[in-house]
Amino acid sequence: MSKPFVTALIDTYNHEAFIEKAINSVLDQNFPGVDTEVLVVDDGSTDRTPELIRKFASSVRVLSKVNGGQGSAFNAAIPEAKGVIVAFLDGDDWWAPGKLAAVAEAFAGDTRIGLVGHGITEVYPDGRQRTEVLREMSRFRINSVEGAKTFRMRKCFLGTSRMAYRTEILHRIGKVPEALEFEADEYLFTLAGLFADVMILPETFTFYRLHDSNLFQFLKGDSQAIRRKQRVLKSLAEITSTAI
Repeated sequence: MSKPFVTALIDTYNHEAFIEKAINSVLDQNFPGVDTEVLVVDDGSTDRTPELIRKFASSVRVLSKVNGGQGSAFNAAIPEAKGVIVAFLDGDDWWAPGKLAAVAEAFAGDTRIGLVGHGITEVYPDGRQRTEVLREMSRFRINSVEGAKTFRMRKCFLGTSRMAYRTEILHRIGKVPEALEFEADEYLFTLAGLFADVMILPETFTFYRLHDSNLFQFLKGDSQAIRRKQRVLKSLAEITSTAI
């Protein structure tokens, strides 16, 4: 297999209701198949997710591991990615057509760009949708007070299913702390902004599901979920402050 230009990296855990749509949204991109690798890392799912992924055996490469959370899933998958660019997708989200073509064009236009994000459409269980985009293209780097302020205002466009990196930047960052069972994406995009320019595209290419089993955006006030979120966010703050 020749080296693909883009690796679409899908991390999943117990996403039986969503994983097929996520994979199909990658396979249906208007981007040459010969230039795309689809890599799915299954973080120890206990539902029908592994069975459903096998339906795509001819089109995707699968890594299966013991459950450890998003940080450990990224650590297992990133070294396996063969693309020059790695575009991330959570197994409960999906991409709009044109995502990979737009991201690839942005990277091709300037080698100083190491991370590309874009707008997001949130999808609620009742079918309602809410879209958030920038009105114009934004570019910054976290190497000044001004850049740091811009990052704070723009990081909502850099979550897992929105972020795409030059692979060399991911290798420079190295392993993600595995205490980050979720929010490992924020660790990656914060450090990437120190090493390279970040570009936010003024379109939305990701549909982000809000549902009860979402580890970060839980819909109900479950006390255990709240404590888990607080614990991970505390770890993230400590880790990123040390790294920076």
